[in-house]
Order: sequence, then C-alpha cells, then structure tokens
Amino acid sequence: MPKTRIANRPDTREAIFQAASVAFSSRGFDGVSVDDIAAQAQVNKAMIYYHFADKLALYRAVVGDMLGTLGATATEIAASPATPADKLNRFIENFVHNAARRPWFPTMMLREIAEGAPHLDLATLELMRAVFLAFGRILAEGAAAGSFRRVHPVLAYTSIVGPLLMNAARERMAAQPGRSELPMFAEISHADLIAHIQLTAHRMLNPDAVG
Repeated sequence: MPKTRIANRPDTREAIFQAASVAFSSRGFDGVSVDDIAAQAQVNKAMIYYHFADKLALYRAVVGDMLGTLGATATEIAASPATPADKLNRFIENFVHNAARRPWFPTMMLREIAEGAPHLDLATLELMRAVFLAFGRILAEGAAAGSFRRVHPVLAYTSIVGPLLMNAARERMAAQPGRSELPMFAEISHADLIAHIQLTAHRMLNPDAVG
C-alpha cells in the first residue's frame, strides 16, 4: 500500500529533517534525491522547498545541527571553572552522547571528510571551528597549568575525535545481519568507550610522557 502524503502537518519540518538525516547517512549527498526524502517523510516535495532552500541547504542543516550543539556545549565546558582534566573528560563524554542521539552524524562526517568536505559552506565550517577552538582552549589551559604536556591541537583533536567517529561507523557495520559473531563487531557500551577514550587522551597528554 503506498504511503499517504500529508500536505503540511505541524511536524513537517522535523519529519523532513529526520528522513534526510537517515537518507544522507545511508547513501551520501549524491545518492539521495529530494523525491526520496519526500517519500520517506511522507510529505509533498514542495514542503521540502518550503522549509529548506534546496537539498544542499537541507544537508547543511543536518550537519550543522550536530556541529552547532557540539560547539555550544564545548564552549560552555571550556569556560567552566572545572579543572582542565575534568573539562577534557566532559568534552569526550559530550561528544559520545550527542553522536548517540544523532547516529547519522558520524557516517556523514566521515564521508564528507574523505571527499574533502565539498558540501560544507563557510557557515557550517565555522560551527566546526567552534568545537575545535573550545577543545584547543582546554588543551592550552591544561598546558599552562602543567597538567597537560604541549601537543599540537590538531593532532590531539584527531587522536580523540577520530576514534569516536570510527567506532560509531563500526557500530553501524555491526548492526547489519549476520555480523554479531565477528570479533571486531563485538558490542561495546558507551560507558566503556568514554572511559577508554578518556584514559587514552590523558595518557597522550601526560606531562611526564616522552614525546
């Protein structure tokens, strides 16, 4: 039975956003059409153009939703009176929890990075910059206090965020049928993931480490 299309219900924008998030994450920007998104959201295609200028604007809205949330929270964490070590722990925990609430984001971000970020405009990249600057502020504060050794912020950032994105992609691979028995797809709780990345980060930043 074909899906019934609803012209303009109160949750139309959210339905479009959710449908686009899943579609872009699964098939990439070029593999998804506006018709695909409209069918999945059960809306008339015109409603997509009513809420978003075009497919690219919709794509950027999906990516920007995660980056904007991460940037705002990371900035708040960096400005808090907590110790640099606690701020770093909270930064990692916040990233994992937000990625769990937006399971489409890691896959989208990995694909976008691999392709050279061709679909991200300056406004979206500014949201990414806010996340990185907050992280850098935490590192600088820790180095100034003597609790962190000085590490290039780009190397430190990719050493922490990279594994988090990769594990999210691993979880997605593990969810496919017939893979649960493969060792690399073993279930790992987010609590264990957070603890592991926090431990790895603190070892990397240990002021007594040789490097």
